[in-house]
Amino acid sequence: MKFVISLRLFEITLSETIRTNTEKVVSELTNRINTYIGKQDYGDSILEYEIILYVVNMPKDYEHLYRGFKPKYVEHKLLTNKHTGEKFEMSKYFNYSVKIEGALYHKFISFTNDESTRILALEILKSLNNLDTLLKKVKDFDKERFKSDMEQFFRTQNLL
Repeated sequence: MKFVISLRLFEITLSETIRTNTEKVVSELTNRINTYIGKQDYGDSILEYEIILYVVNMPKDYEHLYRGFKPKYVEHKLLTNKHTGEKFEMSKYFNYSVKIEGALYHKFISFTNDESTRILALEILKSLNNLDTLLKKVKDFDKERFKSDMEQFFRTQNLL
């Protein structure tokens, strides 16, 4: 199974250094998680697990512009890029969004990389409850073991 964290960073006034550090935190944690869970077998029902991570600092009364979206499972879908005509296949794909905003946003972008990684790990761990929404047709995925392994991984990395 492939684990992906797709970063969506929304803040006009962020310096390039902060943007780069935030991208580095997300990328490094994603790689470490993949190294750990890549050795595990949780079943064949989910081949790609993606978290869309919104790191946003919206002005008051504009928060509604970046609402999270519900978990989605795609068993099989063939897509075509309307601009290039390129075909893209999604198979056994699960995703949902996580949003870091408000006071947590300010901590996440201003803390050291290690502290920001801890914040991200906690948010990922909380988000694993989204697995409980999986459809009944997703029978071959050991979600309890996956949750347990993720928690164990974060503990071994001293992120909890």
